[in-house]
Amino acid sequence: MNRTTFSLEVFGDRLAVTDIFERGTNSRQLEIMKSELKRAIQSELTDRQREMVTEFYFEGLSVTEIANRRGLSKSTVSRHLSRARERLKSALKYGFYPIWENR
Repeated sequence: MNRTTFSLEVFGDRLAVTDIFERGTNSRQLEIMKSELKRAIQSELTDRQREMVTEFYFEGLSVTEIANRRGLSKSTVSRHLSRARERLKSALKYGFYPIWENR
């Protein structure tokens, strides 16, 4: 199984429109995106999803390692990660106005 990198690309091409995005630098935009992603992880995910996202993406554990650590099947871990990505995608997509809509 190939490890998917966790990036803002999974959320599509829709991010917040603010004056900062209109005039700001790429590094400032990235800071805002990271901040919103952290907020969404904390507020939109269940405890179990948040823990698995943290272990998989931030601690670098594999699905197998998470499954073994928690006494779950690999498919259960994969399902939690998939649902977490979908929740984050929805939260970020609907929490922002699409900036590239007219491009």
